[in-house]
Amino acid sequence: MESEVSLILRDVSYVKRGACIGVERGALAILNQEDELDFALGDFDSVTKQEFNHIQSQAKRIKRYPSRKNESDSELAIAWCLDQGAKRIHVYGALNERLDHHHVNVSLAYTHPEVILYNDTNQIQAYTEGSYTIRQDDHRYFSVFTFDEAEISLIDFTYPLDHISIHLDTLFTVSNQWQKKDAQLVVHRGKVLVYLSK
Repeated sequence: MESEVSLILRDVSYVKRGACIGVERGALAILNQEDELDFALGDFDSVTKQEFNHIQSQAKRIKRYPSRKNESDSELAIAWCLDQGAKRIHVYGALNERLDHHHVNVSLAYTHPEVILYNDTNQIQAYTEGSYTIRQDDHRYFSVFTFDEAEISLIDFTYPLDHISIHLDTLFTVSNQWQKKDAQLVVHRGKVLVYLSK
């Protein structure tokens, strides 16, 4: 498998980066965009028999899971991509549908820094200890949170921080903005989840 993959969870538009992995109706989105469907997986309870036959005929590989299972389809898909050696997993269709699935997918992004979640207005990614350049691109807002505890610095943002500890209940780190197009996030300790919003 390629080190970079696009993982499509439902019938949404996406930007192709590397191999295309389709989950359920995400496999149809890949075929509708006329990209190669490198792998399709899920229990496929959200597609018709005719749609499943179409997916099966076009996918290079396919794996069907039972409907009764402990993991969500996105969890199984991300685990499969990681097992195949993917270093960057661009996930589309993970946000703004069912709120319980939204929560699971954000938690998966926090657990696996290889994962980046996208929708039309947001990009969500976890960062572990280190120094990172955060490009503004076409985003307007930068927010950073943690599910545990972390120590961070923010440089060249409107509201800079210097070795500040944040926790699960820290909320003042929402809606920051860039002072320069390339700003810096330093995670001195712990792990954080960054939201880039338009």
